[in-house]
This record gives sequence, C-alpha cells and structure tokens, in this order.
Amino acid sequence: MNLGKIAVLAAGVALGVAACGSTSTPTSSSPSTSTTKVGPALTEEATTGTTFVQDFNPYDPSSLANGLNMTSLIYEPLYEIDALNPAPSGMHPWMATGYSFGTGGTTLNITVRSGVKFSDGSTMTATDVANTFAIMKAFPAADYSGVPAQSVAPTVSGNTVTLTFATPQYTNLWSILGSTYITQASAFPVGTDPSKETVANPVGTGPFMLDSFSTQAVKFKPNPHFFEGTPPESEIVVPNEATNNAATEALDNGTLDWAGNEIPSVVANYIDLNPNTNHVWYASGNTVTLDFNLASGNGGALGIGDQAVRQAVSLGIDRGTLSSIGESGYEAAATSAGGLNPAQQAAYPSSTYANDLPADSAATPSSAPAGWSGPTVQSVLEADGYAPPTGWGTGTSTTTEEPDPGGTVVCDGSNLANCWTKGGQIIKFTIWDPEAFSDYWADAQEIASELQGEGMDVSTDNASGGYSQWQDAMNVGNFQTALHWGAGGNIPFVQLQNWLDYSDCTAPLSCAAGDYAEFQSSAAATALQQYEGADPTTSAGQATIASAIQALEGIMATDVPYAPVLYGADWNVYSTLHYTGWPSASNPYMDPSPDNPELPYILMQLKPVAS
Repeated sequence: MNLGKIAVLAAGVALGVAACGSTSTPTSSSPSTSTTKVGPALTEEATTGTTFVQDFNPYDPSSLANGLNMTSLIYEPLYEIDALNPAPSGMHPWMATGYSFGTGGTTLNITVRSGVKFSDGSTMTATDVANTFAIMKAFPAADYSGVPAQSVAPTVSGNTVTLTFATPQYTNLWSILGSTYITQASAFPVGTDPSKETVANPVGTGPFMLDSFSTQAVKFKPNPHFFEGTPPESEIVVPNEATNNAATEALDNGTLDWAGNEIPSVVANYIDLNPNTNHVWYASGNTVTLDFNLASGNGGALGIGDQAVRQAVSLGIDRGTLSSIGESGYEAAATSAGGLNPAQQAAYPSSTYANDLPADSAATPSSAPAGWSGPTVQSVLEADGYAPPTGWGTGTSTTTEEPDPGGTVVCDGSNLANCWTKGGQIIKFTIWDPEAFSDYWADAQEIASELQGEGMDVSTDNASGGYSQWQDAMNVGNFQTALHWGAGGNIPFVQLQNWLDYSDCTAPLSCAAGDYAEFQSSAAATALQQYEGADPTTSAGQATIASAIQALEGIMATDVPYAPVLYGADWNVYSTLHYTGWPSASNPYMDPSPDNPELPYILMQLKPVAS
C-alpha cells in the first residue's frame, strides 16, 4: 500500500468509525459463513516465557489467558475491529449487530446479537452484556480494556443495552466495543470484584472451549454452540515456548503453525527452509516506547524524574541500531517523539514533530547524525545544570572527545568521572524486560550499552518470571524503565489515551489499564477530553481532533513520559502446510497477529488444506 492511500485511509479513521455507528453495517462486515470441513489441530503462540497457571480470568490482565493472548478464543468482544483498517469495513459485528450514539455522544446504544449461546448451552442475552459493563463500572480494577467511567449503570431494553457516560465517547469504540469481552452474568455476578478470582474452567461464547491443561500446553476444542457454526480447526494447541528461539525451532520442525513474536533472522531461519509454506507478514500496528516510572520515588531510579533527563535519554538512543540488530529490520526506527505511527503522522501531519528524533544517537553536536541540528544529550543536560563527564567540554556544548557507547570509557557507577553529575548525583536506572523476549532483551542491552558510553549508569534487569512477572510489575509501578509495546488501535486516541490518561489508574501504583508511567498532566487530561468529545462527522469536530492531537504530541515530546523507540510490528509468522486463508500483505483483512481480540475472527476465515 502506498503512502498516499495510507494517508487517505488514516484521515478517515474517526469519520468512518463514527459513521458506522449510526447506520447499518455493510454486509461485508458481517461474520463469515463457517466451513463444514474440519482440519487438523492448529498450534499457535503469541508470547514466550510465560509461566503456565490454569487461570482464564478475562478481568485479570495477568491471567494466563491474557498473558498468552488467547482470551478471545473463549470470550468475545461486541465487534471485531481491524486495528489496521480505519474504514467502516474494518468494523465487524460480532456479539453485537449494531450501535448508535445519542445525547451528543454520551450515550451508546448497543444492539446485542440474538441466538448466541455460551459454551455450556445457555443463551447469551443483553443482560450478560449489561452485567459485563456494570462490573467494570463497579470495580475499576476489573476495567482491563479502559472503558471510560460510566455515569450510571447500564440499562437493558429488549436486546438493546445503553451505556451512559459523563462525556462523549466517539473515540472509545476500540475499548468499549472492540476489546471488552462479554462474560456470563451467572459466572461473574456484579457484586463481586472478579479481577482477583482464578477461573480454571471458563465458560464463554467463543469458537473454542478449554479441553485440557498442563504446564506444557493448553488445548482447546470447538465450542458446539458457537454462533457461526463449527470452526475449521479440530483443536487449538497453545504450547509453552520458553523463548523466541524455542518458538523458532518449533516453526522449523513443523510443530508450530502460527507465531506472534519476533523470530531472529526469520528469512534464513524459517522462510527459506520452505518458501512454499513458510510465510511472514509484519504489519506496523503500534509504537514501542521506553516507559519511565514517574511515580513517587521513580522505582529507585536516579534522575528520571527530571524531564530534561528523559529528553536526554531519548536523544541518546540509537534507534537505527535497535531496528537493524535487535529487531532484524522488521520494526522501523521511530522518527517522531509525538508517538504517532507513520500512517497517523500522514493523516495528521505536523512540521513540529515530524522527524524530531535523530536516526542515531545524538550525544554531542559533533557525534550526532549528519544533518541533525536539533538538541543533543550534551546540550539538554548542560542546560539542566548537569556537569559533563571528563572530556565532554566545559559547558559550551562543544567537545573534542567523543562519547564511547559500547566502549570501555563508560558510566557504570564505579567512576564518576565518566558520568553526568548534578549535585553529586548521577543518572542511574535499569531497563526491566524478560530475557525470554529476545528482541526486547537485545534492544534493552543495546540501549544500556549506548547510554553508559554517553555518561549514564544504565543496566538491564531480567524479568526471569517471564511475561506475568513483568506485566504484574508494570501494573503496580515496580520497575524503573521498561520497553513496552503500544496499545495500537485504529485511531491515534487509542495509544495517546493509553499513555497519558492517569484516570485509568485506580490508585497510586495501580495502573493495569494503561499509563504505566503514572504520568499526571492536567494539559493531557484537557486535550484528551477535547479529543473524545469531538464529533468526527463534523468539520468543527475534525478541527478539534487535529488540535488535540498536536497538543498531546507536544506533551509526549516535551515531558517524555514515554520515549518512542520503534514502530512495533504485529508479529505474524505462519505456515500454509495445514491451513490457508491467513491475513497477508496481499489479503490484509485483519490485523494479523495471533492476539486478542482478532484471534477468533482470523481462525474462522482459515481453510484446511486438502490431505
């Protein structure tokens, strides 16, 4: 797809989605008719290095179901929304058949699909939908998808559920319709906080239901009551892959059909082994950031509470090296500190924030990339009162001695002469990520090496317990910095709100729904409110949206609670040995990763290969 078309599509994001809500959904967006042919077991994995514990609680972000991105096999959203398609065709009715806004966008009327059954044979009704949102209203800790605060409890009239909010919610369809999973009211009564429960035997409306569990693999069998009929796959197997390298081996030997993580040297290690069946499509769907812990005490880090230090850290990162080495060229280097991905930048161009990040590290004026005329690590820290490492000049922002990223003259806490200092304090922090995430771990090590050579004491900290330990720590502010993928979404609001909306935190050190940095900004809150209150079907609303995006980009670029590092790939490595019909660059019908919430939609499009 050329950039011109991307810009046109992205520009229609808000208009297309909002318009879809007040009109009948195109027939092409309706669920597909299920095939009657059933193929062999399909083995897939989305996340490596996860400890297998039998817990399929959709309300707990750290449950196994959420950790392995398999929640939507069991529980389903109201709409399947393609994060890569901003047009109305990207809105697929699922547990709902339609929606409309009222009262200036503060009420959302949802038409619940009739004839849907849970896997135990009971009927799903509008009461189950209302109960799901009532739980999120009553227990903020259970609001894993970031549904905005509801001003009154959901109401039911026939098969219509009405949600009421204090402010317009034109921008929050992704959270409300696309990533909230409908649960059985009898299994999750509204009077009990479900986020703390363990769900060993889940009941949902999804195409599959739990068949067996072990610490080595989880197996799912078809749900005989699924509203679309029998799934094409006779079984879904989710194995316990310890590392990305282990997933590569499983792909190579044919025991893994679909992988949702970075595979090192994927062409040589997988595609070239059998180009007829081995494929990859890495669509860019989010912005990867270095998240700073801005809660009180900064998790024990030194210096990162100072926005100038965060700016300097961002300037000191060699994003080009991260892209080419850590990500094997499959995730592009971030170019804008504002956080928008390339398609969104094309839709909402800004001369201020376009290409305001250096391609390589900009430690000093003389070591910055050719043509870079912006600030450097040195200019920012000197202006903030930091004394430079020995040899870095005398406060004039000039130097005859280069920084030594990856070399021997480094700031590692043992030699203050090699460190930036202010009032006797150095800049010191760890980057917290699981070693099992081989790409993020390589990126973290590269960043630490670069910044040590640029006068900051930076090290890596392995989340040896894998995803669950890592995400649990992020949720409660038990980290200093961390590389983390963005929220994605089909409009800029989704990621910007996930990063900058402190109201998603239920309390200090409790930010499971987003804003892991615990960044608090009244300016960000105002801009987000303006954005979500703008009717995208009007020219005035579109102008308000553009202005709000500019303001939010400015906050990201200036305050740097999150430093954009890469444009995250929606990892998607797949085999056509057993199944065809996968989303691909030539058939991009859905965000392609084996992740929530698109997992059931993709699985229902596949066709078994004739034996």
